[in-house]
Amino acid sequence: MKSNWTIKKLSDIAEFNPKERLSKGTVAKKIAMDKLQPFCRDVPEYENVAFTGGSKFRNGDTIMARITPCLENGKTAKVAILDDGEVGFGSTEYIVFRAK
Repeated sequence: MKSNWTIKKLSDIAEFNPKERLSKGTVAKKIAMDKLQPFCRDVPEYENVAFTGGSKFRNGDTIMARITPCLENGKTAKVAILDDGEVGFGSTEYIVFRAK
C-alpha cells in the first residue's frame, strides 16, 4: 500500500525561536515552566508580570521544554492565551516552534 505522506525536514515547515520584540519592563503574559501540565496541549494558566528575559512567542506557536526532566515529562503546549498581536514570554528553557 503506497502512502501519500511526504518526508520533510522540520526546518522546512517550522521556524525555531522566531524573533519577537518585547521591551524589558513591559508587563506581558508569562507562561512559566511550572504552569505547563505534562502531556497537555493547552496552557492552563499564566501570570502578568514585567518582562525581564526569556523565550518570546505569539498565539499559534508551540512551546516545548528543552531540558530533562521537563522534556521527558511532556511539557509541550500550543499558545492560545494571547490577544491579537500580543507577544508573551516564558522560560529560557523553551524551544519555540512557529509554522511557516
